[in-house]
Amino acid sequence: MKISRVTAAYFSPTGGTKAYAEGLAAALVPSYADVNLTAPLVRAKAREFGPDELVILGAPVYAGRLPAVEGGLFGALRGHDTPAVCLVSYGNRAYDDALLEMLDLCAAQGFHCIAASAWIAPHTFSGKIGAGRPDEADREKLRAFAGEVRALLETGVPDGAVPAVPGHRPYCPVKRMPFHPEADRRCIRCRRCVAACPVGAISPASPEKTDSTRCIDCLACVHACPVHARSVYQPPLADIGAGCEKAFLTPRREPEWFLARR
Repeated sequence: MKISRVTAAYFSPTGGTKAYAEGLAAALVPSYADVNLTAPLVRAKAREFGPDELVILGAPVYAGRLPAVEGGLFGALRGHDTPAVCLVSYGNRAYDDALLEMLDLCAAQGFHCIAASAWIAPHTFSGKIGAGRPDEADREKLRAFAGEVRALLETGVPDGAVPAVPGHRPYCPVKRMPFHPEADRRCIRCRRCVAACPVGAISPASPEKTDSTRCIDCLACVHACPVHARSVYQPPLADIGAGCEKAFLTPRREPEWFLARR
């Protein structure tokens, strides 16, 4: 089938998923539309896609699931039997049920998932796990995956066929962390953390604090702070990162992808 437009639509608080979603789109076509769903106002805007378009839907994996945000990651997107590629990124541990959950969300929003993939990105709690990824080996595999998606579109996708991906229903429970980032006395109240937070968990009136009922522990606010005032202090973020590194630093995991088959 002939595709009139490719759109990369992704939720990516710290940039890992963004790199893969945009990389895949660029490998498919010279020019594509970009929709960064990380910002709440962008995420809330209704968008519709036709059957002659291709949408890349991307999200990170948190403890084996997609991030739980108010209104849903893709709640304002509506496909009309629109071909889609589902893409998740994770920090070298496992993606558990997240890719299957993505396929189910895709179908619920009117998209027809024709391909799905899982990629390794820097871990939220460690600067060492997944460092530098996507690297050149990942980018080469992105190009290979794009070639298979292109070939699938050219030969035609079987009616109703979707990729067979790992995962289980019901999904594993959503795991909420017992800790959340806050700011110490170094805070200069610049409110960059407020702008960076994808779920509105930081109030402009009190940027030192975090609403624990909204926070998803993506640490976008920690990365955004220009004076390094924001962190997880109980327990210390360094200790959390060290524990993750002991468990997940090696072996290096590689991308996986799945295509709709007859």
